Amino acid sequence: MVKNSIIWTIGIVIAIFSGLVAVGAIAKNKAPQLAIKMHPANGFAAENLASTLTKSLIQENGGQFPDQVNANVKKLARQAFIAEPIAPQAVALLALGMPERNRRELMLAARSLSRREQLVTAWLIADSVAREDIPAILDQYDTMARTSSTAASAVIPVMAEALANDSFIAPFANLLTKQPPWANQFWGTVVSIPASLGNAARLREELYKPNESNEAYRDAELISALISSNKFQQAQHLYHLLAGQSQTDVLVENYSFKTDPIYPPIDWQLFSTGEYGAVITDGKLVLSAIRNSGGLFARQVVKLPPRVLTVDARLGGAISNKAQIFLTLTCAQAINNAPRPIRIPLDRDISNVRIDNSRSGCEFYWLDVNGRASEGGDGFDIAIEAISLR
Repeated sequence: MVKNSIIWTIGIVIAIFSGLVAVGAIAKNKAPQLAIKMHPANGFAAENLASTLTKSLIQENGGQFPDQVNANVKKLARQAFIAEPIAPQAVALLALGMPERNRRELMLAARSLSRREQLVTAWLIADSVAREDIPAILDQYDTMARTSSTAASAVIPVMAEALANDSFIAPFANLLTKQPPWANQFWGTVVSIPASLGNAARLREELYKPNESNEAYRDAELISALISSNKFQQAQHLYHLLAGQSQTDVLVENYSFKTDPIYPPIDWQLFSTGEYGAVITDGKLVLSAIRNSGGLFARQVVKLPPRVLTVDARLGGAISNKAQIFLTLTCAQAINNAPRPIRIPLDRDISNVRIDNSRSGCEFYWLDVNGRASEGGDGFDIAIEAISLR
């Protein structure tokens, strides 16, 4: 339900005021009281004092706004407004003392005077939560994230968690279409929240445009996070949207190593240590290892239909008998009675090696390139020109 996600937003209102009151308390017994006793009266000093008293009350009330403000706050707010009609917090405090039907209109008027007043923004958030107005909630968060880097650090994780609710996808799409300055930070946050990943992929697809600038996005991180959360179908769908659908019958992406991988592990994910590693260069996958070292060199997720398939691999030269290279297919899905891994030695070119996936019950596999140099040799440098599944 919408309420389940909206409840999360309440925490940010409380967090804001915890910080605001701590700052306000420092000056509570200093300049404002002195300033308001001077003539002519200082409207901004009266505004600051009334605001500090109200924030203290909100904190004592567990982050909830009071239904009414006391007579002293009303007096100070009225004094501030008369002296400084453009003082936004004075307008907001006067709004708190008005009947409920008039408060929102006055709060919006206060926001039109300044979008940097967190007292005003926090009330508008709380009001939007009470009305379950998701676009309005996101609009207020947008305001906070644009006007304060500190607020952005608090707001963006809440926004990313809210995306777990389907009702937030369309409002987020409308908001992110405007390319807000916090967009990159948002995408960097949402990839670390498993509950939001599926909807993050749906949101990214809605925002996609051909020939777009993708600087605000974290597409590679999102695809990798989807794979880590076993959302293989969504990861592959997003990959094909961003990278383009393959026009061949080969089930391995970048099977002939023509390009550097951009979205691993749907495309090749390469591994390197101080002792062994893999790179793609000049249309080849080059594996290197020193003596008595090795492990996983490269991998990608492949989607296999339930039928008999053929495996082919072409090497860029002979492989020493002191090196062992294998192709391994391992079910990537968490399923009952998963099929046993398939291990194929790669000591020469292979062609039409048949594997049967017709009854495995597994659709997505890890295709791994593993290898090891023997203890008695000098290590190896091996080039692979193509690996395909058809």
